[in-house]
Amino acid sequence: MKAWLDCHARVKREDSDQWYLDLANDLLPLISQSCIYRDATERSQQHVALILSLYLEDCVADEGHWREFTNWHHDSYGRYLPFYTLTDAYLPDEINVEDVAFLLWAINSPVGEDYELVENPMDADLLELSELIYKRLDEAFEQAPISNHLADDWLMEAGLMDVERTELPVALPGEKMPENVARFMEASGGESLMYFDSYLALKMFFIHSLKWEDKEDELLPDLMECENFVLYANPKGLLIGPDVATYFADPRNPLYDAEASEEEAYELFTEQGLFPFDLLKYAMKNNLLPDAQLPFENGKTLLHDNWDFLARWFLGEYYEGN
Repeated sequence: MKAWLDCHARVKREDSDQWYLDLANDLLPLISQSCIYRDATERSQQHVALILSLYLEDCVADEGHWREFTNWHHDSYGRYLPFYTLTDAYLPDEINVEDVAFLLWAINSPVGEDYELVENPMDADLLELSELIYKRLDEAFEQAPISNHLADDWLMEAGLMDVERTELPVALPGEKMPENVARFMEASGGESLMYFDSYLALKMFFIHSLKWEDKEDELLPDLMECENFVLYANPKGLLIGPDVATYFADPRNPLYDAEASEEEAYELFTEQGLFPFDLLKYAMKNNLLPDAQLPFENGKTLLHDNWDFLARWFLGEYYEGN
């Protein structure tokens, strides 16, 4: 009961609490015997059951965080869920097997320090378990009580959903560029991106083209162990992406490696602090990451169709962050 009350950020029990906690316990055998969670800890299995009970609680009340999430996703991306093709059989005010599949994906795709990998939302075992859980929830739906106090932010923080993706900065007519940007544009022939295979090459550019002082502490020494740099200039200033130039399919980029992009570029969307978000937006806007794909079947389509959601989900505060 404590875990359920903690999800609702309260200590006082409501009349409906025991019913939903009993549902979570009823779901546990399905979860613990599944291929996906058979080897998970008991605590992890219980967490899955609690999330699914929270989902049903919101659906029965026809409000709450689940409705907030699906309405936001529909407003933002034109569909109620990422990844899945929703037919007319999908009812946004009911429970749906696609909802359950997405929730399992979300549970298995933690972010931040807990990030390990991206779950395949089309994994056969995940979809099979989703069907079994959906049937159990469907059986329980008509008997489920309406809760008066629903849990907040149990799936995705509302603050993250509120963040709007901004347009890339554009220079206005007559606007004076920052000195670094003006010198960059002169050196690049007006191009927004330049590529450097080593820190030494980047440092020489800083000194000779940007006119930086030849002092070690002025030349970004933290990047000394990195290579394959992308340098991006826009009216706000310069952004640097280390160890990523091999992913950029730019005719002007001699460092491009399609195989490396296929295997590794998805991490730009999933690992926090790896890459400036404005540079990621520029790359996607200009189709510079065409070979980026998630590490499973149909991963390219799933990434490119859902890249903004994936970036928002995994990057968290780094999505549109400084």
